[in-house]
Amino acid sequence: MRETEIAKLCETLSLEDEDSVIYELSEDAQRSGKADVDLCLVGKVLSGKKVNREAFKILIEQLWRSFGKVDVESVGDNIFMFCFNNQEDRNRIWHRGPWYFDNSLIVLEKPMGVGDISLLGFTKVELWVHIHDIPIMCMNRGTSKWMAEQIGSVVDLPTGS
Repeated sequence: MRETEIAKLCETLSLEDEDSVIYELSEDAQRSGKADVDLCLVGKVLSGKKVNREAFKILIEQLWRSFGKVDVESVGDNIFMFCFNNQEDRNRIWHRGPWYFDNSLIVLEKPMGVGDISLLGFTKVELWVHIHDIPIMCMNRGTSKWMAEQIGSVVDLPTGS
């Protein structure tokens, strides 16, 4: 096909309202979906290779069983959705991290709003950091906080240390 023929075909293309029906999700359905999102976490396994989905699902269900029932669903390459029966179970998993699979970090995110997974960045993980060989003069909260801030945002400094 020549360029002129293609251009002529493109001129005749049109999208009219009667060509298709537009469906919108009702407000009630959106509100009930919000409750479901509040019971979920989305996790990405940071690995250079593709994760064995079935092995991942089996391991996570076994590991997290003591925290409550969890349903695991693959939603993309190395991205999984975890749905819990209640927020307590979800929050236990959230606060007990970091989690790993096959020596690769699992970055967890709490979906918000309608739970659009493409908006999740998977860029933050809370970690405990232990710094060794600090001079005695520097063993105080101020210096500890400053050193921790060199690594990232400080969530908490243990008291009594």
